[in-house]
Amino acid sequence: MDLCDSQLPLVENDVLNLSDFGHDNEGCSSGYDSATELSSSDKESDTSISEKDPSSAEPEVMKYRSTQELCNTLQYILSLPDLCDVMFLVGEKRVPIYGMKAVLATRSRVFHNLILEAQRQSPVSKKSKKKSKQTSSLSNHIVIEINKYQPEDFREFVTFVHCGKVNINSTNVTGLYCAATEFDLSDLKIACRDFTTKSIKKGNATSILKSAKHYLPLHRAANKFVEKIHRYEKSLNG
Repeated sequence: MDLCDSQLPLVENDVLNLSDFGHDNEGCSSGYDSATELSSSDKESDTSISEKDPSSAEPEVMKYRSTQELCNTLQYILSLPDLCDVMFLVGEKRVPIYGMKAVLATRSRVFHNLILEAQRQSPVSKKSKKKSKQTSSLSNHIVIEINKYQPEDFREFVTFVHCGKVNINSTNVTGLYCAATEFDLSDLKIACRDFTTKSIKKGNATSILKSAKHYLPLHRAANKFVEKIHRYEKSLNG
């Protein structure tokens, strides 16, 4: 698979393994108590209780989680403006990209503050109420202008915020990295770094640097990102 077209699903694991995160076992329990030798009287007592009262046995419980269907549902909702309550107007052409404030605000403190500020400045709470097509659309959504991103990069970012999965490629990795930095999503930053590291090892740094040019005058994070790419290239070349 070409690394520039790789897909990084970040929330599709059904089991969380603490050892994967480098934690030791201190303060953690396996969920099972250590075996303890029972006296003969204890055994008899335990046996008699279970025979007399079958309902005293602990009920069997199975925990089941399916994240994929939830992700698919959220992604579908994002394609339906009427079901969303936030509208981002992105880039010079003010491309509308939709989201849900409950998800956005809980995933990022920066989004939370932007949404609160937009609600305070909403035209609905002020004077004008013109019945143009655009105004009626605006009145149904919290409107937030996003000027420093390419629309498709920001759309991919909003999808990640809602669904926890993202398609990273050499064209959007810089934009995603900048958004992850600005909106404080460390897991996406790590994914962007991992993708970039693998791409550089494959000799694909040029395409990343080319697409990064758009973000260099707009984001400090883009400049740091490009510097890291150059440093890593030098370290590989000796």
